Amino acid sequence: MHRTARLAGLALVGLVFGTGLAIASLKHGGSGGESHQGWSGSRVTGSADAGPILRARVALTGLLALNRSQAIYFTRNIDDLGEPLREECQYRLSGGPLPGKWWSITAYAADNFLPRNSDEALSVDASEVTVDYRGNWQAEAGPVPAPGLPWLSTRAAGRFDLTLRIYNPTRRAQDDFSSIQFPRVERVSCGDTQ
Repeated sequence: MHRTARLAGLALVGLVFGTGLAIASLKHGGSGGESHQGWSGSRVTGSADAGPILRARVALTGLLALNRSQAIYFTRNIDDLGEPLREECQYRLSGGPLPGKWWSITAYAADNFLPRNSDEALSVDASEVTVDYRGNWQAEAGPVPAPGLPWLSTRAAGRFDLTLRIYNPTRRAQDDFSSIQFPRVERVSCGDTQ
């Protein structure tokens, strides 16, 4: 009897561990898509063509994906140097025209929820940035605002991801992600270090 209980206990521990590993893999694994300039996305997110793994990932992360003609989604968790995005660092987001009617960039904490802070600055979008004559823009992401720039707060985010949404994207952008000039994510400072 003692041996049976021990085997049942080990089987339960294995089941719990395996389930946890599977959920972590779905939440933090690849999108099953493609990566360009540090941003990853999938052409089938939000479509009937999405396979069971992508659908499970969307369900677990709460993406609530629209179909591809309405929005395309991209995520990144590293800066331009390939370092993980961290709440204590300041980042300069910069880019040019994006191929859609509107866009936004939102920070998501390690638990896939918005950072739990009261800054009311959890995303930046096309309506907030100042665009120069070439269509270029800048914003700041970090725990404190940068004077004169739209701010995306990362306070209480830990290691975080950025999600870029391009709404009503052009047909070319939907079909060829490599045609998109994605925003840069340049680390400006990190605590007391540059």
